[in-house]
Amino acid sequence: MGKENYKLNKRISNRRYPLRKCKKPECKEDFVPSDSRQIYCCEQHRIDFNNDKRKLKEAINIFFLKSANSNRAILKKIKTSAFYKKHGYAYKFLLDYEGYDFTIYHCIIINKKTGREVQVCFDYTLELIDAVEEFFSINNTLDYDL
Repeated sequence: MGKENYKLNKRISNRRYPLRKCKKPECKEDFVPSDSRQIYCCEQHRIDFNNDKRKLKEAINIFFLKSANSNRAILKKIKTSAFYKKHGYAYKFLLDYEGYDFTIYHCIIINKKTGREVQVCFDYTLELIDAVEEFFSINNTLDYDL
């Protein structure tokens, strides 16, 4: 028997399932599922649901990246400022004024020399160097021993 004569036949189940309502909120149509796992009346409703789910996940990622990019720009701006170059630190109120979000960062590492937490945001690090005066040190990750 040659390949041209070989045909795949779709398997048909003898099982019958009770009527269900489509899980798409706008639809609620009754349908007979062809599989016990089927929850949408048609392929398009399943695709719409998965697209909506993906958009929600992407929205969270987009929010994080937008906030992290904003933090990065603020750290870069302060690090290159005349005050920072002269003194080597930045006040917390300046970071607050610029809109720095202390809850958005990529990871926290521990400075091996000081034992303090260091927030990493893209290619910058932010370390609290004086808790009383609220001084922060900003470093480029290329210059920082991670």
